[in-house]
Amino acid sequence: MNEEQIQALYMETLAEEGYRPKIDEDGDLVFKAEGRLLVIRLYPDDTEYFQLVLPNFWEIESEEERAQALIAANEATRTSKVCKVFLTKDNTCASIEMLLPSPGLFPKVLGRSIYALRNGLEHFAKKMRALTPEAEDEPSEFGGAED
Repeated sequence: MNEEQIQALYMETLAEEGYRPKIDEDGDLVFKAEGRLLVIRLYPDDTEYFQLVLPNFWEIESEEERAQALIAANEATRTSKVCKVFLTKDNTCASIEMLLPSPGLFPKVLGRSIYALRNGLEHFAKKMRALTPEAEDEPSEFGGAED
């Protein structure tokens, strides 16, 4: 399959699952899940590579918070299946990255990928709360963390 065919398959699958996907200016698919904006990045030179990204979910407001976020991102990446959590300039992002040898497998991995992304965020938030005691009284926006 070429990039356009994969894009069409992903769009159709997302729509069938109740999402309202759009194509952005870069040709990536953008949709909301659980109130969060998610992006499926497409790579024309590597159509077997699948990447689901949650951009900018935790703004970093100080150098102290950056140090805590690095620890929390490492913990989330270490303890979560498939999910990578990483820092950008002043923010935190997460992604699910895998090799998907057949684009036809996308419907089978979509739900689990969204769940794994949410799980990584929960691990990140849990560690951030542990590193900032004053935030312990704040309710989790993600619910409980599971492996």
